Amino acid sequence: MPLLAAFVALVVGVAVYAANPARVTNRVYFGYALLIFATMVCVHQAVDAVNRFRAGEIADPVPWIRGQAIVAAFGPFGLWLLKESLKTRGANLRIGIRCLPWVLTGLVISLIALSDSYIPPDSTPLHHKRGIGYAVTASAMTSAYIVIVLQTRVQLQGAHGIRRLELQFLVLSLAIAAISLNILSVIGNVLSSRELKSWGLMIVVGVYALSGWALIVHRIFDPRHILLWLIQRAGLVAFLVLGTGGLSLLLGMFTNATTATFLAFAFCWGPAIWLDRKSRTRLGITHENRLANTRAAIIGIARQGHGLDKLVHDFQLLLVSRLECSPALLLLRAADDYASAQLTIARSSPLWSALGEQGWATPENLERRRSSPHLDAAREFLENRSLGLIVTAPAGSPAPSLVIALGVKTNQSPFTYPEIEQLQNIAELMDNILTHSRLTAQAALQARIEHLAMMSRGLAHDLKNLVTPISSFLVHAEQRLAPGTVEHEVHAAAQRSVRVMDDYVREALFFANRLEPKFEAVNTGPLFSAVREVTASRAAGRRVAVKIAPDSDHALVGDGVLLQRMLGNLVSNAIDASGSGTAVTLAATSLGPRGVRLQVIDEGCGITTEHLGRIFDPYFTTKEFGDDVRGFGLGLTISQKIAHLHQGTIAVLSQLGLGTTMTVELPPLAPMPRLPERPAAESILAIAEPSRPT
Repeated sequence: MPLLAAFVALVVGVAVYAANPARVTNRVYFGYALLIFATMVCVHQAVDAVNRFRAGEIADPVPWIRGQAIVAAFGPFGLWLLKESLKTRGANLRIGIRCLPWVLTGLVISLIALSDSYIPPDSTPLHHKRGIGYAVTASAMTSAYIVIVLQTRVQLQGAHGIRRLELQFLVLSLAIAAISLNILSVIGNVLSSRELKSWGLMIVVGVYALSGWALIVHRIFDPRHILLWLIQRAGLVAFLVLGTGGLSLLLGMFTNATTATFLAFAFCWGPAIWLDRKSRTRLGITHENRLANTRAAIIGIARQGHGLDKLVHDFQLLLVSRLECSPALLLLRAADDYASAQLTIARSSPLWSALGEQGWATPENLERRRSSPHLDAAREFLENRSLGLIVTAPAGSPAPSLVIALGVKTNQSPFTYPEIEQLQNIAELMDNILTHSRLTAQAALQARIEHLAMMSRGLAHDLKNLVTPISSFLVHAEQRLAPGTVEHEVHAAAQRSVRVMDDYVREALFFANRLEPKFEAVNTGPLFSAVREVTASRAAGRRVAVKIAPDSDHALVGDGVLLQRMLGNLVSNAIDASGSGTAVTLAATSLGPRGVRLQVIDEGCGITTEHLGRIFDPYFTTKEFGDDVRGFGLGLTISQKIAHLHQGTIAVLSQLGLGTTMTVELPPLAPMPRLPERPAAESILAIAEPSRPT
């Protein structure tokens, strides 16, 4: 048994050290493991010496007994050092000073163990004797462990989060196990009972292995929850054993033993299942009821039929109340980031790689994992923002659609793994509801666009028929009016109005048209150059530079004419929003297997929160009236339509006074067969020229 205990201590210590060598607690725990290993080896050698002496060999167990006492004398110091490393997150000068009394205690106990008062000279291998020194050392070590327990109890009052759980789980359990071992060893020596000593060793090995497991695993469990689980399982096993045994004895009076045992087990199995369910609920081990209630509340919110923003707000309030944390943020995907009003997480950030395949991360989880620059940066990200948990949905997806960020709990406790599993379940339900809400909103918007397109088509045709004779009259009347007269000025204003109406007709007809893209290979470099050329006069008029970012030449598959129209609208908008002397930048970035990202970045006035949610609505514009400034409210709607025709997405990120970034992500589509040529030069011109933007 001692040799097995030594082997377990060494294996657990090495495993804890290998799990995270950079963490001070793991290194201290490894040192404590070496103390236990050396102690158990000495005990094994002492027992082996006694056995060999009985076999007639020359062997003396006394040196090994003294050695075991000397090594064990520094056990309280090792456990105290472990406690301090948990409390202070590392070693410092104050720890070095405060450890001196514990080192001196170990040295004094060692000196006593080397004296004759510990083992009298007349002691023999077959007749062990313990002197007064043995009682002194046993009492001193037990007292030292009791002092550690009392110190830990006091320090628990000011400890929060994972520190509190680790002090409870590691220090208290190991100290109580050491006290139990000392007491059982003393009683075993007095009664010459090896069984009591073996029980003490089994307790220490079990508790030590459990504490090592608590440091190795990245998941956090509540010690109270584990204790209740063990009690519940032990009670359930006891019920099955005693119930089956007692009932089988009773039934054995009427049938054979095998049949009686089978029937007794069958009769006890049903009550055991009922008892298991009831006891887990009564002890609070299971979270099934809490999860069911939370899911019911989420579904109740969804049935109210609110829009996406209201759903997100209500879900956040629900998480705050149910999980007792603040804040609770739902981050939706926007381009390559996940953002809410209070927090943005980029997929390129260290936190994203730290989430890994498990799809969640906590500061405690990251601290326990093997140290690396990415994990350290991710932990700092969470701690600096007072976040206690990050969860993605769907769980484990390389491209999740929802991220939930929770603040630290109000009671400062860490999120345990059962709570994380519960939140992952809740997050997937919320993600499904939010996705359905987005799709419903998109379908409604599409239906609205189609309805408006039908109206625009009819209005544009009627307006075109009405404008045609007016335009013809103005052409014929132009030569009959003398320059500088009032009639000539009215004629010029009428011509400008007709040109504006012509632009509106062309824009409305393009918006109403059912476009069928011609997919082909397109390079973003020439595409950007064409857009800059088309918008050059507009940029020169407002003294705005249109630049192309370096390394922006990437290949994609799309309709070059439509993409030029889309980018022309976005650049024209950016120019109109920019002040004199600023720049508008076109940038392209390869997303690898996910396609290409196109961006139009300006340094303009930005977009207010009030208008941000409506900029893609048809006929919505915030520009002033006037034939050179006023837009028709279709530019961004058309740009969104073109992005969707390419199965891509378009998103906006804007800050008042700092500028706006329009981001279009296009997936790697395969080239499609060419469709029939577009009719007439007028249609091509209408597509190629950027419209008056929103």
